[in-house]
Amino acid sequence: MPQRWNGRLVPNVYLQNVLAGIDQAIHGNGSLRGWGSQAAPDPVLLVPRGFDAAASRFRYDVNPRFGSTRQGNSLGRDPFRIVIDFSMNLSTDFNLQQLRRAVEPVRNSRGWELRSADSLAAFYLTNTSSVHKLLIRETDSLFLSKAQVAALQKADSVYSSRVRSIYAPLGQFLSQRGGAPGKTEMDSVKAVQKAYWKIFWEQPEIAAEAVSAAQRELIPMFKSMLLVPAKDREQSQWQFGNPVTFADKPVAGAAAGGVQIRQAR
Repeated sequence: MPQRWNGRLVPNVYLQNVLAGIDQAIHGNGSLRGWGSQAAPDPVLLVPRGFDAAASRFRYDVNPRFGSTRQGNSLGRDPFRIVIDFSMNLSTDFNLQQLRRAVEPVRNSRGWELRSADSLAAFYLTNTSSVHKLLIRETDSLFLSKAQVAALQKADSVYSSRVRSIYAPLGQFLSQRGGAPGKTEMDSVKAVQKAYWKIFWEQPEIAAEAVSAAQRELIPMFKSMLLVPAKDREQSQWQFGNPVTFADKPVAGAAAGGVQIRQAR
């Protein structure tokens, strides 16, 4: 499509009942085999032709096509169709809306100010999710052992560090642009988000190594994530809370079994 539409106009071409089209192309209208259509025999046995007043009865002829399933004689055919459909998105792109929110001034005790680099990074991190945090949160329900919680904490620490390492430079870059949500900024956001989803989809298998098959069954969403094929993961975006935070700190408090949990600041 023309570039000026900016991806808003999406064409779709649908082919309906292709077999019927092939049938008609090969055999012609008079000798259709009924490909692609449900065979429905002609149910009419007698066809009224007139009324005999002397005998006070109707005259009928036998329908020669009674019981025939030839599609050429049927009025209920499902023909071959080519449908061209256009859809236009008139709304503002979600990523652009989010970028505008990120770079617009926010109110604090000193008045209205642009976000700092750290604040911008933290803003985007709120849209991330950690499957490790999800499982740790369900420690009691899953009957996780100390070793399992420790393994999940370690995996979450590595994952969180990797995610922060791509969003921190984005926050630094956006903070230097003076609050202008232009194409360069949008391209940078999309590149970082693409990198994030690649990291995100590496985590289900890592988390699965720390829990048993029976424990996975207790979290249907986690089980479903593991079943998503690698090809489909390129276009799948799952969000379920438990975000990566800008910084973590250990707090007093324990999970089941006395294992210390790292709580987001």
